[in-house]
Amino acid sequence: MHQVSEEDGYNITKAIFENSDDLVAAAQWMKVITPENSLSQMNAPLHIGAYKYYKEAGIDVPEELIPPEAK
Repeated sequence: MHQVSEEDGYNITKAIFENSDDLVAAAQWMKVITPENSLSQMNAPLHIGAYKYYKEAGIDVPEELIPPEAK
């Protein structure tokens, strides 16, 4: 199985949310996804890189979504 590095996970998450205008232009349903509301739809811990992005963005991550390696 291929593992996604912390850096790649961070960069992917950052690219999604910092280029949301481009994503919405390609898929209108993307306009409703924000960093804040995306967490409400998750039921498994975040990737460590994604967690790093959310923390840098100042978004509170619920305890159950914090990856084990961040605790």
